[in-house]
Amino acid sequence: MQLLYATWNNSKIYNMKRRLKNLPIDIVTPKGLNLKLEILEDGQSPKENALKKALAYYKQTQIPTIGADSGLYIDRVPKQKQPGLFVRRIEGKELNDEEMIAYYTKLIDSVGGKSMAHYLTGLAIVSESGIYTTEIQEDPFIMTSIIDREHSHRGNPLDVITIDPHLNKYYSAMSDDEFIKNGYLFEKQCLSFIQETLILKEKL
Repeated sequence: MQLLYATWNNSKIYNMKRRLKNLPIDIVTPKGLNLKLEILEDGQSPKENALKKALAYYKQTQIPTIGADSGLYIDRVPKQKQPGLFVRRIEGKELNDEEMIAYYTKLIDSVGGKSMAHYLTGLAIVSESGIYTTEIQEDPFIMTSIIDREHSHRGNPLDVITIDPHLNKYYSAMSDDEFIKNGYLFEKQCLSFIQETLILKEKL
């Protein structure tokens, strides 16, 4: 079964393939189809933006499509400075990786150098059998103003300032096995959502 992942982010594609490696699903990418759509992500929630992506790519390809979008919420940061849905877009500017790391390092430093944070991630699947959405509040993690200089990130720049509170390791220093074995809520719920709304529905 093919599933088009409505993203050009190589890190997100890699993680989805890893997550679904034991399922009978072949991840298709927009890059592989030479299809890049300009989608206005003006939804009021991660779920709305995820649905916009999934609908746009499904309409173009008729391939079952999953879209995802996340908002970032940092405990010690005041409301007016919360990134929310605009994790990479700050004051109307789309930050590159280096600018993103610099911005959040300075932001976390301004609130004491460390804070708990979490992502709220919306998922949407569009297929012939229907439209399905969910929203997942991911496991809390630590954001720090001290950058992991020993490891590079794998497509998610904030991994070099994000620490797993249980393993006390930067995300950028963690292996695939550590992500899997740590039993993250998002890993479990994303997998369950795809199984329930794609595989099971398609068999009915």
